[in-house]
Amino acid sequence: MKCQILQFRSILLLILLVPLCGQPKVSVDLGMGFYEPTMKGFDKNDLVAFPTGNFITRNILFNFSTYYEFFHNARIGYNVLKSVDIGRLEGFETSKPVFYRTISYRMFPLETFFRLKPKTELNFTLTPIWGRGRITLETKPASSENGEGHTITDDWNELLNSFGDENPLSQVASENGMRSDWFGYSGMLGYRYYIRPWIGIDFKMGFLNNNYNKKRWRFQGKKVNGPEMKIDDIPIFSLKVVYALK
Repeated sequence: MKCQILQFRSILLLILLVPLCGQPKVSVDLGMGFYEPTMKGFDKNDLVAFPTGNFITRNILFNFSTYYEFFHNARIGYNVLKSVDIGRLEGFETSKPVFYRTISYRMFPLETFFRLKPKTELNFTLTPIWGRGRITLETKPASSENGEGHTITDDWNELLNSFGDENPLSQVASENGMRSDWFGYSGMLGYRYYIRPWIGIDFKMGFLNNNYNKKRWRFQGKKVNGPEMKIDDIPIFSLKVVYALK
């Protein structure tokens, strides 16, 4: 009798585990996004010569995301699209600081999907956006002959003045990055093709709407002006590879 009970429990456990193992619930996605923001604060700045914008630094978004299928036709996840720029700034008095700029669009999507065929699906995504911009300077100003060298504080004041901030900094501490956060939302329509049950190609198109304000940047606890950018109500496209995990 005990042996039969153990056999029954084993069979029941196997029945419960097979559906869980048969369909992948978790996926990791890697790819790129494409959009066309207007970055007037960098591209049309009369006071500071920022690195010349190109297709990679202006239009490409590096994409990473992960999803969990909590229902038979719905997923939730975390998705980040990031724009990166780096180069030396020209036109400073005695220094050429290295400039880093990142813009991250962090999303928490809810995605519904419909299987057209075993290997193809249509999906629709709605998501809030928690955006973050960050600008960093790495500078080692050269000293002048009279001993009055151009300081890191001077470099930051030149940068902020170019963004229209006329309230100078008195001193810059070791932390040398300015940051801004904002919220927004996005909607996307996508098409996915599964090459194998565990790998697929996903293409999406939609829009980004960000509530960005150039006056909401902070530097070492102080409110400062940032670059003028238009990143609201703009089309976006993404192409990524989907890896399903069991």
